[in-house]
Amino acid sequence: MKRIYLMIIGLVACIAMSAQSYQELWITGSAVPGGAQKLIKVSDNDFKFAGKLKAGELRISTAKKVRKGSYYLAPNQPDANIVNKGLEYSECVDAKNAAWQVIVSEDRYRFHIDTEKKQVKGEIFQPWGELFIAGGATEVGWKCEGKMLLMTQSLDNPCIWTWEGELKRHPEVEEPASFKIQGQDRWHPKSIHPYAPDTDILKDKRFRTGGADTKWMLSGEGRYRIKVDLFNETIQAELIK
Repeated sequence: MKRIYLMIIGLVACIAMSAQSYQELWITGSAVPGGAQKLIKVSDNDFKFAGKLKAGELRISTAKKVRKGSYYLAPNQPDANIVNKGLEYSECVDAKNAAWQVIVSEDRYRFHIDTEKKQVKGEIFQPWGELFIAGGATEVGWKCEGKMLLMTQSLDNPCIWTWEGELKRHPEVEEPASFKIQGQDRWHPKSIHPYAPDTDILKDKRFRTGGADTKWMLSGEGRYRIKVDLFNETIQAELIK
């Protein structure tokens, strides 16, 4: 009963705090290899972790050590699992109420923190069995379900996929210089996307899994080599000739 009472007091204190724009976020605790790790700032509203976690607890904070002016991002429900489909958090200075649970040790934990929605969403990532490229800049165009261009999975890392081939404008189709990358030989359900519409494939290495239907675009025609890391959500492309 005392524990529940203290938790309620802590959550009320958390909810009362105003939202912040974070320059950095950290995770600490028994679940974190090495005790502390800095999260990747993907965009102004998106921080990410991708890596190994141990069974235990972790706390998300705005500084490596929480002092005056820094906070924990505490789950709004007790015993919250870091693997979830989207749980809201509140800012808090009380470490007792700020723990996220990690149930099992795994090498491929991935979670995102949406600081605009004040939400944490996490998973244990499972490698995909297929990856395809298609669209107006490819030879198959947009009407291509069942004949998209298959990428090649690495023998050393099942999360790494590569493709090499020609990309160019096809004026006869809609969005002639754009393309997409799909997790199956059709448009749904799995896909990856750049953060912004019409992102130059040579200029931005970030992508997100799912979400809005943004596409990559060519800045030049030719033969491309593209490498996708599905776990770390990075893409590298080079125009080889």
